Amino acid sequence: MALLPPLRVLDLSDERGLVAGRVLADLGADVVQVEPPAGSSARRRVPHRPGGGSYYWAAYAANKRGIVADLDDPAGQDLVRRLATVADVLITTDGPAVTARRGLTPESLLAANCRLVVVSLTGFGTTGPKADWVHSDLTLWAAGGPLHEHRDGSRPPLRISIPQAYLHGGLDAAGGALFALLQRDITGRGQHVDVSVQASLGAATLGRVLGHAVGDVGTASAKGLSLGPKRVDQSGSGSGTDPALKKWPCRDGLIEFHLSIGPASGRFTNNFLDWMKTEGAPLDRFADVDFVALPERMESGEFTEDDGEELRGLIGDFLATKTKAEVLQAALQYKLLCVPIATTTDVATSPQLAARNYFRTVGEGDRAVTVPGPFAQVSEPDAWSLRRPAPLLGEHADEVLAEWLDHRESGPVPAVQVTERAPGRPLDGLKVLDLSWVVAGPVIGRALTDFGATVIRVESSTHIETARFMPPFQNGVVHPENSALYSEWNTGKYGMTIDLRAERGRSIARDLIAWADVVIESYSPGLMQRWGMDYASLAPDRPDLIMLSTSINGQTGPLSGLAGYGNIGAALSGFQAIVGWPDGSPIGPFGPYTDYVGPRFSIATLLAAIDRRRRTGLGLHIDVAQVEAGVWLQAPELADNLANGTVLERLGNADREFAPHGVFPCRPDPRTGAGRFVAVAVTTDEQWQALVAVLGRADLAADPELRTPVGRLARSTELEAAVADWAALRSDGEAEAELQAAGVPAHRSADTVAVCTDPQIEHRGHLITVPHVRHGSTVVEGPRYLLSDCPARVDRGAPVFGQDNRLVLTEFLGYSAEQVDELQAADLLR
Repeated sequence: MALLPPLRVLDLSDERGLVAGRVLADLGADVVQVEPPAGSSARRRVPHRPGGGSYYWAAYAANKRGIVADLDDPAGQDLVRRLATVADVLITTDGPAVTARRGLTPESLLAANCRLVVVSLTGFGTTGPKADWVHSDLTLWAAGGPLHEHRDGSRPPLRISIPQAYLHGGLDAAGGALFALLQRDITGRGQHVDVSVQASLGAATLGRVLGHAVGDVGTASAKGLSLGPKRVDQSGSGSGTDPALKKWPCRDGLIEFHLSIGPASGRFTNNFLDWMKTEGAPLDRFADVDFVALPERMESGEFTEDDGEELRGLIGDFLATKTKAEVLQAALQYKLLCVPIATTTDVATSPQLAARNYFRTVGEGDRAVTVPGPFAQVSEPDAWSLRRPAPLLGEHADEVLAEWLDHRESGPVPAVQVTERAPGRPLDGLKVLDLSWVVAGPVIGRALTDFGATVIRVESSTHIETARFMPPFQNGVVHPENSALYSEWNTGKYGMTIDLRAERGRSIARDLIAWADVVIESYSPGLMQRWGMDYASLAPDRPDLIMLSTSINGQTGPLSGLAGYGNIGAALSGFQAIVGWPDGSPIGPFGPYTDYVGPRFSIATLLAAIDRRRRTGLGLHIDVAQVEAGVWLQAPELADNLANGTVLERLGNADREFAPHGVFPCRPDPRTGAGRFVAVAVTTDEQWQALVAVLGRADLAADPELRTPVGRLARSTELEAAVADWAALRSDGEAEAELQAAGVPAHRSADTVAVCTDPQIEHRGHLITVPHVRHGSTVVEGPRYLLSDCPARVDRGAPVFGQDNRLVLTEFLGYSAEQVDELQAADLLR
């Protein structure tokens, strides 16, 4: 049984939005892909299939039906309008100027069908000063902030070697559509969902875009084990550490390993040293170093940078004797944050993915293709299904028109009950228990509370979670109550501290589960079962309970017990290998990359489960693996590898299709001397002509070899040198303005100051000031989708330790004041 009812989704998007419709189709919707007569441009995207066609199309258009309509012709526009009158959702990647020219604006579509949810997925949103800016994947990566954080020494910031920006936005589009549909169930009204890719990408900076807003700017890039004076990187992912220091050669490849320190994750490095001792490796004077307590020794000068370098040498010598398989086995045995960096082939042949039946083949004969399968495994049999391959051009026109439109010709449309716009939100009344930590789990609870859910976050003040030790910090002051990252993803929640190591503490948690409609947990697989709080134990008495479990590898399979943060997920899903310069080692994506990806799939699946619960009263267990979510964002490349053995390589800032395409140094900041950069990407012949006009290069404009993408790609080094010479004479703002005025995709590489002062970000109200018990107020990002009929509301800041203990226990659970006092005296609420 599918999670969603057979909703009708009309997908007008090109390659930028295909993933949104694919997610809805996999959850059960009937998604009809509309293509122009020449076929979607997604059919021409790389990687190409040997016999013709595109693996990009095959992967992200699968599970859809296809029709043809020319949206630049009145007949095609009329067909889409008629289909929209019977659709539940319409998805478009066209900007406001194009939708206006075609007469397909959200306002006109909603006027014709008040129940329609219109999802606009665009680079900067549908209104505001940048709404009509030309853009590309690279320039959006620059505009949203992630590009600036991908650094390898003094060279320009780096992209991920395959397009990612619109995939992040597309997943948010699916989530926004589902929030709007849940609201429609209450009011009968559809609405406009406005998704900005720029705003979506702030989540991929690990809170760094907030630095300027919270008063923490200018932190030096990490070197070794420290984050500059008195700034020690205590994150398990090493997000503040030089990426090169987390890559270690082994006998047959590379290892991802960060020397985690501090109370949140130092024990994992202690475990690594225990492995070295067991193997008889020399540790000399470092044998008894406690990495949990190491930050204090570093700040006092007792443990120096030279000590760190010496220890790194011993560890490097040890890892150089190991194979990737040996390291992976040790990671399981000793609970290490240390795994092989997977290539595309390693991912395609992963025993873990095979055990979870992850890759699925769809289609027959020449159309057969093997692609990533479920982005979430659920307890309901047949809830996920891959029903059909990506459509041939116009393949389903007759059946779609018959099913969607024929009944409209035979009589009047039945009236529907529609209420006036309600002040409420789609999840009002939903009760959620958040037992997750760091990023991948808390992101989900934050999204739910934005749209009305009551979310209780449980943590510990004695076993402090990693996010509280991660920058940026309020006013630059390092303190577990000051992390803007923690605040970002826990705003709006009620906060409790409970000692879950004690049975009486777990008894409180069971009472919270009995109160909740939804439980989100990100503990190591098996722990909830040992506590008797897993879904299988609870479901017999709570058939309506929804539980979402998120972990690195999922709840089953030979690697399910592997510990890790999103940097481990990025290593095992192939992303660590594909960020870097071709002439150097990989640096991997900034931060715990799959922590930015997994929650988006989790939110969409969870919202579909909530919809199903409203209709049937039945709960569900949802199992999301970060590695599997990450692989989904490389679906075309995995399909290519599975069919042809193609291994994706690092490209620096180059592209497989377009040139010039890069990030170019501009004049340094006159105040600080800091490097400044502009991202430029030419993706059409018209943009090429505009670029060479700005450059003043009539010789390049006249060269016939450069009038096609293939010709430009062949001479990319020469062309990018010309852009670099031009950019070096300008500030990043000047270069951006000149190129945008000419119609060339360009954007400065935005740091936190640039993002926080960006007029488009300001126009969308994306940065929100919220009250905070400790600081008076702080700033967080708003939701990544703007809903016209039920906008998100952020009412309260993230909780400080134990802020709502008494309130939750007395008002939500009905404990007496005496019971709470006794629990407090027993030291269980800490």
